[in-house]
Amino acid sequence: MPQVDAEQEAAEFWRAHGYRQIKKWYLKMKRPSDVISTASPEFFVQPLAKKLGVQLLGSQVDPKTGRMIGGYNRGEEKVVRFRAEYGKAEIDKFYSDSHSDAPLAKIAKKAFWVKGEKVTPWPKQN
Repeated sequence: MPQVDAEQEAAEFWRAHGYRQIKKWYLKMKRPSDVISTASPEFFVQPLAKKLGVQLLGSQVDPKTGRMIGGYNRGEEKVVRFRAEYGKAEIDKFYSDSHSDAPLAKIAKKAFWVKGEKVTPWPKQN
């Protein structure tokens, strides 16, 4: 069976498709202290984070085997990983398009819902 270099494939994916997907409004305000927190494997999102010059917390997956080597960075686990990496650091502004990110939205000073180019306050939770 042929071997695939997953890290190289990820870099190629971002070169071919991904960078143009970044919202212009975000590019105008991004800072080096920004953190991308994603359930996607870190090795897959790393080329994007590097290009943007921001920090990354993702699911820890071995790019050679596809096996999980750390926690699945989703839901409450995102808060656990953020606290493990950044301690009591505050999240000034949080942006997401996924309801599964509610735990991070809850600990942010301000949280926003993103749908396409539209950014609105995070939906109220009942």
